[in-house]
Amino acid sequence: MLLPKGAKAPDIELIWLANGTSERLSDYAGKIVVLEFWATWCGPCQPKMADLQSYSTKYPDWRDKVVLIAASVDDNKDLAIKHLKAKGWDQTHNVWVGIAAKKAYQVNAIPTAYVIDRQGTIVAAGHLDIPEIVNHELQPKQGIEAK
Repeated sequence: MLLPKGAKAPDIELIWLANGTSERLSDYAGKIVVLEFWATWCGPCQPKMADLQSYSTKYPDWRDKVVLIAASVDDNKDLAIKHLKAKGWDQTHNVWVGIAAKKAYQVNAIPTAYVIDRQGTIVAAGHLDIPEIVNHELQPKQGIEAK
């Protein structure tokens, strides 16, 4: 069972694959975060990752407001680095996460995506229409929303 809508997003460690530095999910507070868990060996993950790469071009208004994090759950960081290079997937913030992150987000199958709002609250989880959810989150909130 994935984390529910409205839950506080766990502040996990992310290892940036570009340079090996460690960062925290909380470093992106104030931005909408798309967090996609994937692996090199996961067939269904490949089209999801390809889609993620296209969003910065398709949705230029997301710039500076949305962070697309591709979180590899591969056993070995080097496998993810080689795969990303071979595919030319450099339009996302590519990170590696360990078992603690998978447990925190209750990731038992991949691909699994989360969308986290500017306040660090989960707005959606699972197999998502990411552009629809993110564009909705980017709309100005007017008064009290009817649910």
